[in-house]
Amino acid sequence: MTDTPPEIEALYREMLMKRSGSERFMMAIGMFDGAREIIISTMPPGLSPVNQKRFIYRRTYGEEAPDGLVKMWEARSA
Repeated sequence: MTDTPPEIEALYREMLMKRSGSERFMMAIGMFDGAREIIISTMPPGLSPVNQKRFIYRRTYGEEAPDGLVKMWEARSA
């Protein structure tokens, strides 16, 4: 569902597609970084570094981090 009129949506898409692939990629990185900062701002205080990563992963991807990834984080923090 959207409240954006179709002609505005088309104009926005046209403006976006005029940008180079690298410009669009950098825009996406900026949006991801902004979302990550919002997630970090909601993190409960006192989490260990590994649990911080688990929290960010869960909020970003909507599921628990795979065991192999968690084990890698634990090994690196030891």
